[in-house]
Amino acid sequence: MIWEIDQPEDRPDGVDALGRPDPAYAAALGLIRAPFGRRSMAYVIDMLVWVVLQLPLWLGALPLLMKLATGSISPYGLVNHPDFVLAAVMAAVSVALSLALTIVQWILQARRGLTIGKGFMGLRSVNVRTLERPGAGPVLLRALIVGAAGIIPVIGTAVILASPTFDSTERGRGFHDRAARMWLVDVKLGLNPYDEKRMRIARKAVKAEPVRERAERPSLATSTRPGTTPEYRPGNRISAGVLGVVRSKDGTPDAGKDAAPAPAAGSAPVIDAAPGVDESRRTPLPDRGTFVPAEPVGGPEAAVAVPTSAPAEAPAPAVAPAPVSPSRPEPAPAPASRIGLRFDTGETVVLSAALLVGRDPDPASTPGAEPTRLTDESRSLSKTHALLVPTRGGLELIDRGSTNGSAVIHAGAETPAVPGVALPAAVGDTVRLGDRLAEIVVL
Repeated sequence: MIWEIDQPEDRPDGVDALGRPDPAYAAALGLIRAPFGRRSMAYVIDMLVWVVLQLPLWLGALPLLMKLATGSISPYGLVNHPDFVLAAVMAAVSVALSLALTIVQWILQARRGLTIGKGFMGLRSVNVRTLERPGAGPVLLRALIVGAAGIIPVIGTAVILASPTFDSTERGRGFHDRAARMWLVDVKLGLNPYDEKRMRIARKAVKAEPVRERAERPSLATSTRPGTTPEYRPGNRISAGVLGVVRSKDGTPDAGKDAAPAPAAGSAPVIDAAPGVDESRRTPLPDRGTFVPAEPVGGPEAAVAVPTSAPAEAPAPAVAPAPVSPSRPEPAPAPASRIGLRFDTGETVVLSAALLVGRDPDPASTPGAEPTRLTDESRSLSKTHALLVPTRGGLELIDRGSTNGSAVIHAGAETPAVPGVALPAAVGDTVRLGDRLAEIVVL
């Protein structure tokens, strides 16, 4: 017994059974062929970049080589010529730059489908079958064909540039593109095939099956004639049920025997009775414009007439305000004690507000603080050394990132201040600012 296993064919989307790419599939995705003008400009830009890199060779080494070619100098004279070293260096620079350009262009076109010229012109190269990156091999083959065409000085290059106009599939593929199975597309006006997200969405949209038309739903009406299809179709739906009218075949409301008679003008509407209920027991609904009051409990005598409007109450007499006896002025509070610093030099500084102390404090660093210069012959103080904020019973010391630091000495123990962090100090403590000492006193 021989088992046959169907192997899935590795055929990308947009390719027929013979392996030929379908231009209609690429057009459905949104891919547009590169226009002839911008394609030629991309080639010219690439050639100009290559020419610029050959300038060191042409300017530095070509004159000396021309002398050798014309017989002005011998090979021995060429090697011993004063400009030989410069010519060799210039030639090496051109060769190195040209080699680097070739490798970069090759890798970019193989992986991203672009060169310097194609990048400026908004063009990309893709594999014509997979619509993905072309690969290193096809790019190399395409470059070799273009280079071989350049052997014939003008005609070969002209044929390569004009060959995209001879494409029978109208995709703008030249001879070198067909040999390398490549296609040049326009990403300015069309889809960028290297945008993976948009390309994936486009492929799914093309492969999606058309939405089937909805089948006609059956009628919700109960047929009165067996074997016939009811002509009722719901006009709308609400949470309470279905709204609609009975319509005839021509679309107009059916006024036949199955339709209920319309109520006369001015008459109250009636409620249709359920099947099996006596028609004479239909209860007419009251007209919407008529209000039927309910009978009060206890009979008509219990009804009490309510006046439509009540007389306005008389305004209450204004009450005269009681005379205000003059109050005695409160005595002014006694002035609070002031905190000060008595430095080791004998000078005293009063802390009536926040003080920014140092050799030359910058007021812009701490808006609202009063800059105060302190004499310091040893220059242990920084220009902006510390901020002193008076509190009840003392002060807060905030070091401003000084070089020699600040500290509070309490009962002989020194606590250094962390820059930017408030360090409390009480009356009787000593504040150290660099090498300066000041005692906190009450003035």
